[in-house]
Amino acid sequence: MQELLLLFTSYSFTHLGEGISRCNHWLSEKPFLTYTSLNKLMYSLCIFLPRIILRMHTKLNVENNEFLMYLEDNQLGYYLAGLIEADGSIIVPKDNSKNTPTISISFNIEDKPLANCIKSRLGFGSLEMIENKNAVRLTIRGKYNIITLVSLINGKFRTPKIDKLHKVINYINSNWLNVEGNFISLKFLDTSPLNNNSWLAGFSDGDANLGINITWPEKAKNGYGQVRLTFELVQSRIDSEHLEKYKSIMKTISIFLKSKLENHNLSKFDRTGKQKAWRARITNKEGATVLVNYFDNFPMFSSKYLNYQDWRKAYEILIIRKEHIGKNKLNTYNNIKYLKDSMNKKRFLFNWDHLDNFYK
Repeated sequence: MQELLLLFTSYSFTHLGEGISRCNHWLSEKPFLTYTSLNKLMYSLCIFLPRIILRMHTKLNVENNEFLMYLEDNQLGYYLAGLIEADGSIIVPKDNSKNTPTISISFNIEDKPLANCIKSRLGFGSLEMIENKNAVRLTIRGKYNIITLVSLINGKFRTPKIDKLHKVINYINSNWLNVEGNFISLKFLDTSPLNNNSWLAGFSDGDANLGINITWPEKAKNGYGQVRLTFELVQSRIDSEHLEKYKSIMKTISIFLKSKLENHNLSKFDRTGKQKAWRARITNKEGATVLVNYFDNFPMFSSKYLNYQDWRKAYEILIIRKEHIGKNKLNTYNNIKYLKDSMNKKRFLFNWDHLDNFYK
């Protein structure tokens, strides 16, 4: 028992999933525990000990609002906050309901490796396929899982979705922690500079789009053609009042990217024919440079990371090496077209080695 206790606690403070995995491996090498009736009680304790220790850690840290992954995982919290605000859902049950809060994040099917990576890093969660939408959903349930995740992202939200976060915190305080004399504080919107943390990386993994626009010389009025590197973030809502609440964060993003905030009309893309949106979009060298400096420090981790690598190679060609484009520079055009044809919906090869660096 002492061996198991030391084994689990040596990992649990920083890597919950790894700690539990090590305990399970330790148990698998001790078959006598499962077959010797004399050790039946000992076996039961061994099975439930990791969960007991997890709950003890959570309860002890609630008092100081310091949770299991708060130091080295500070950037993980910012990344997850951005990702949840972009593609996440926070569901809080109604009063007197037997249901409990749920936090989920949706991913395109090609980003399933990232969903699995996040699940493994947290040490909890479940994945389910959404076949009709060609997507996968990571869902977090359970008292101590919700408490841990909420504590990880609390104080790191920047959008109106903070209202949902505060509702789930109020639920936790009223239904789970009040009997223990503990509580989680309601922290305000994060207003720190965007380049201070990984929030924008998570938000971009959810809602950003990287592109390369090419106008060939023979189709250009001036005969020289043009290449533009684009990056855009769009937030759309049918409810105009709700959309207005997103103006502040989208304005902050547009200023950071040295672009103008556009009140964009999505009617030609949206089946309702009514949807409006805020769009922060860069097409200039200054904005591209800001983006490169940011993503080189705080990378995305979805398949958009792969798109960014191709996009950045085009950036190197055009802005760093300053290769000229024009009538007699078709080689430059072809090199950039090759990169463009490897991005987004045209991508067929996915290398997920970058997940080895996911907030270890």
